[in-house]
Amino acid sequence: MLNIASVCRTLPTPVTPGAGVFVLRRLAAMAEASDIRILQPVPCLPPLRRLPSWARPPSHDIHGQTIHHAAMFYLPGMFKSLDGRWLEHSVLPRLRAWHRQRPIDVIDAHFGYPDGVGCVRAARRLGLPVIVTIRGFEAERVALPGIGPQIVEALSAANGCISVSHSLRDRMIEHGVPAGRIVVIPNAIDRDLFRPGDRLAARHALSMPADDALIVSVGHLVSLKRHDVVLRALGRLRSRGEAVRLAIVGGADYEPECPAALRRLAAELGIAEFVHFVGAVGPSIVADWLRAADLFALGTRREGCCNAILESLAVGTPVVTTPVGDNPHFVTEDENGALVPVGDDEAMAQAMARVLRRDWDRNVISAQLAVGDWPGVGRAVLDHFRAVLP
Repeated sequence: MLNIASVCRTLPTPVTPGAGVFVLRRLAAMAEASDIRILQPVPCLPPLRRLPSWARPPSHDIHGQTIHHAAMFYLPGMFKSLDGRWLEHSVLPRLRAWHRQRPIDVIDAHFGYPDGVGCVRAARRLGLPVIVTIRGFEAERVALPGIGPQIVEALSAANGCISVSHSLRDRMIEHGVPAGRIVVIPNAIDRDLFRPGDRLAARHALSMPADDALIVSVGHLVSLKRHDVVLRALGRLRSRGEAVRLAIVGGADYEPECPAALRRLAAELGIAEFVHFVGAVGPSIVADWLRAADLFALGTRREGCCNAILESLAVGTPVVTTPVGDNPHFVTEDENGALVPVGDDEAMAQAMARVLRRDWDRNVISAQLAVGDWPGVGRAVLDHFRAVLP
């Protein structure tokens, strides 16, 4: 049984239970056949930015997993090229102590920067193998001066690298990471939860009217998800006499001003009464919204492997989104939805109208989705670990 030390800054907390949930789902699946200890570096800048109250105890338990805390020095918006070093200094003492208590077989880092860079540096100090999983943010950060070269160096030096999408793997290879270093193991979905169901019953459970067409979008309220494009597209449809409304499922994240900006835009477009800001909700409620929807729409400008799209297809709801990340691997015109250019609200509106006019067989859409479950992903990750470890 492998003894694994997993490191990730973005994980569910008592305050943000939905953050990094897909990372934790994979770790939970791996824990069925390995010994995993999870370490979360928590940014702080004493005395100006203290550790949040949930991070002051040594650990917290959430979703059946224990997550240990390590304070990480952090300057918001400044000297970002040093974040990898600061993460190294954050995790090194705990990893060294864990290794003395029970020898670590491999360090499992999630996200290329700063987590991956910092963990590769720490692994060198400890003489331990390290594997880095890249999840999407790296697609933009790899092009940044001072940060991109660190990501390429870390992924090239690691014992292995897992990408959650083919497009992200290709992006890293373009920037110089050896192709043989990266394997693709996509995220999974919970098929027991995300499956076709009664659309009208879901509408009733959510207190949504049954007569209007319902578009649902799922994603954090941040600019990269481009909820503004979907709002403008909805405005175009309403102005053309379409009886349609929108529900945006997701809460505030690292851009706290974004939710208010989206609400202002809805008011300016004259569609506020037809837009429902649901907020952050649990997976079972997300599944209800997806079942209630006539259409899922996401104007995102960057993705790795978008779980919200996979979950929508799993319940049989057609998707209109952009051709970024691995979206084109899963969304095909006339089969389960449509792809539109990033930032083009007119193209988004036209695709929405086209998809809404069609009578889709939701069971067929769900059955055609070739995505595994979390136990299978856990096994694939552990198999890769064993294959690349010395």
